[in-house]
Amino acid sequence: MIEFFDTTVLVAAMVEDEPRHEACAQALEEAADGYASLHSLAECYATLTGGRLGVRLSPADAARLVRHNVHDRLTLVSLTAAEYLKLLDAAGPAGARGGALYDLLLLACARKAKAQTIHTLNHRHFVALAPDLAPRIASP
Repeated sequence: MIEFFDTTVLVAAMVEDEPRHEACAQALEEAADGYASLHSLAECYATLTGGRLGVRLSPADAARLVRHNVHDRLTLVSLTAAEYLKLLDAAGPAGARGGALYDLLLLACARKAKAQTIHTLNHRHFVALAPDLAPRIASP
């Protein structure tokens, strides 16, 4: 089964103090055919080094964690320039403004991967942006 992991789940899997750490780490560990957005490499690094979660890792530690837990475990999906432009055109009608564009980007990558399950801790936002994918969107 193809499983897609959004950045919130990936970060929670790496940060032991996160409330959903155990469930997210288990989902990531058990994924036999896991995918993530290439963009999540940067988002995870930014979150781990930025201090927003009450933890601020060194750049070297964050890079090592992202490489091990995301790059080395999951197949990374990216969009072409044409796919990005299509995404931007769809953003307004989908209700994506500001940072919601990144959720829309992750959903586009999940579609591209043909994910059967989309793991996120932003369940409500993902369902609002992609109601057609609601049955596939899950929170670990």
